[in-house]
Amino acid sequence: MSTVALSYTIPKLVRSKVRSLRWLVRGYVLVEGLATVVIGICLAFWLMLFLDWMFEPSPLVRVVFGIGVILAMAVLTWKSLLSRLFARLPDSSLALLVERNFPDIQQSLVTTIQGQRHAESLTPTESELLEHTSAEASAKLAHVELSQIFRYGPLLWKCAIALLLCGSIAVFATIHTDAFAFFLQRIQLSNTPWPRRVQLAVTGFDEVDGQRVINIARDDNFELKVRASLLDEHVAPEQVEIRYRLPDGRRGRDTMTQIGQAQAGQADSQPFQYEFKNLASDISFDLIGGDDRIYDLRLHVVERPQIVRTELECEFPAYLRRVPQTLPFSGRIEIPQGTQSICQIEVNKSLRGVQVYDSGTKEQLNASMSADDPRRFAIPLDTAKIDRVLLVDVQDTDGVSNREPYRLMVSVVPDEIPEVAVQLRGIGSAVTPQATIPFSGAIRDDYAVTSAWIEGQTDKLEPQRRELPASSITGRDIAELGRFDLAATSPQTHKKTLALKPGQQLTLSVKAQDAYNLEQAPHIGSSQRFVLDVVTDSELRSILEKRELGLRQRFEAIHEKMIATRELLTRIELEPKSDEGTPLAEEDKVLRRERDKLRVSGVLQNITQLTFETLGVAEGFEDIVIELENNRISTEELTERLQNNIAEPLHEVAKNLMPKLETQVLKLPAALDEAHENTRVQSEAIIQSDVVIEAMQRILDRMLELESYNELVELLRGIVTEQKELNEATRARRLEKLRSLLDDE
Repeated sequence: MSTVALSYTIPKLVRSKVRSLRWLVRGYVLVEGLATVVIGICLAFWLMLFLDWMFEPSPLVRVVFGIGVILAMAVLTWKSLLSRLFARLPDSSLALLVERNFPDIQQSLVTTIQGQRHAESLTPTESELLEHTSAEASAKLAHVELSQIFRYGPLLWKCAIALLLCGSIAVFATIHTDAFAFFLQRIQLSNTPWPRRVQLAVTGFDEVDGQRVINIARDDNFELKVRASLLDEHVAPEQVEIRYRLPDGRRGRDTMTQIGQAQAGQADSQPFQYEFKNLASDISFDLIGGDDRIYDLRLHVVERPQIVRTELECEFPAYLRRVPQTLPFSGRIEIPQGTQSICQIEVNKSLRGVQVYDSGTKEQLNASMSADDPRRFAIPLDTAKIDRVLLVDVQDTDGVSNREPYRLMVSVVPDEIPEVAVQLRGIGSAVTPQATIPFSGAIRDDYAVTSAWIEGQTDKLEPQRRELPASSITGRDIAELGRFDLAATSPQTHKKTLALKPGQQLTLSVKAQDAYNLEQAPHIGSSQRFVLDVVTDSELRSILEKRELGLRQRFEAIHEKMIATRELLTRIELEPKSDEGTPLAEEDKVLRRERDKLRVSGVLQNITQLTFETLGVAEGFEDIVIELENNRISTEELTERLQNNIAEPLHEVAKNLMPKLETQVLKLPAALDEAHENTRVQSEAIIQSDVVIEAMQRILDRMLELESYNELVELLRGIVTEQKELNEATRARRLEKLRSLLDDE
């Protein structure tokens, strides 16, 4: 038996409902998509307006931003409108949408729609059932309102927002027609900036990579100054705010200080200021005041330029005979007077400029930058005459200067006059006309002495100059420099160059000259002036004899003190006993030992003092001998008496006998506590003291013999003087008688 397929058609009501739903969906998508696109366009308008007004970007930035907005709007239109509007909406999908919102249909609508696909393969029973389902779906759809499928709330909100945004643009275009038209010009890439009520200005910043930057030295303060224009109807803001950003990400804000209260018409601008203190790292900030903004300002912290090396290239005066030198120094340097110099300076950074001020001469100096190294520069200095204090200000390529001027002191060391320190050796305050006068001492100069001489003068006559040998002016130690011989004769005339007579005064001094030639006046140093009385031989001997008498009296006191020292030595008790001769208590023994030790100390002190005093007397007699020789009045017999019989024995006592006595006495403190040693040590010390006293007595006897000899000489000298006076009186008497005879005739 064969089956015949029955024809099946979807009910008209169902087909109509599905078609209506398709149009409703597309209409909903169209309205929602258009609202979304309008919202995007309006938001893009306001965003572009805000960014352009806030930042006033360059035309290139505006072109890039416009292209981005167009692409964004194209993507938005495609995704929210076109792709959804032209999407395929199958009947089955629409049927599922209806059944999801109206569960009472119970899938009859989906079965009806899908049944048409399989109508040819259905059995009569299945066809009958499909007919029944279609009738049921048609009956239920008759009571369905398709509008209930859609949620109109979001659509209405989007439409309202779109209308509100469009209205805001319309209101802006109506109320602010000029601003709207100006924005349209800006969209057309006009370079004219936005007109603002507030106009802020900040100076000193350089444009670097889109930022305005100023370099600041590390740990320095920076005072930011901003001016709000009051011209062309601009007004000053109530405040100017700084919004800063630190390298570590921290942010902050602060308010600038308003300086005064500027009035329009009376001032061009209202100043504001703010101080950044102790900057240790970079800081970026923006300025906001009223409707004006200044973005991307940055303080870049750099190291301050510092001098790392200073040298002075010196060319010394020719008279110093020194090769040119480069002298490193730090802060201060000393150079000889007359030196030509160039100060070479190196800093730690490349330089842009240098200023040098001489505080001594009150003038600005020229500094020349090095062509090879931008960190080096030179300061030519004139011939060194006075001290100079250079104040150096450097500015590096970052525009940063040193905090305080560097002080470089170039001190000029003047060529000092030669120092002549001399004294007379073996000459007293009186000399004979035939004396030779020795000068000992040292001639010193900071560089060199070229010549030295002894200058002698009597009365008001022309000074006599005697050159000193070159060997005497080269050393710096005290030595004999030379002699001024009063008996010297001229090689031409064979007469004395300095004719002296007893009763005159001779003035002597030593002078020296160095090689200094920077001025007309030479550098001549002079010793003290020695004024000597010129006396006869007998007068000088008389003066020296008085000195001998004084030395003898000094030695007599030394002899007496030596005797007292021996007595003190004998008073040291070897075995302390009481006055009755009985042994002493232990405590009394200790006291007696302390007393004896004090006596030993007294003896040692006397020995030291007597040694030096004896040497002084010996040197006194030697000086007399030397003075006799220098004055050329010495005799062999007198020299033998003074030198061999007195001076040398005195040296023997002071240098040999007294030290031996001191050695013996030094043993006493240790021997006082040893019974078997104290007697021997004390005896040896007393014996040695007797030897010293005996030697002193012999010397004193010779002094007395010399004194008797001097008294005899003085007596003979008096007889000779009286004989001269008698002869002169006789001659004068004869002349007087001769004149009287002539007068009588």
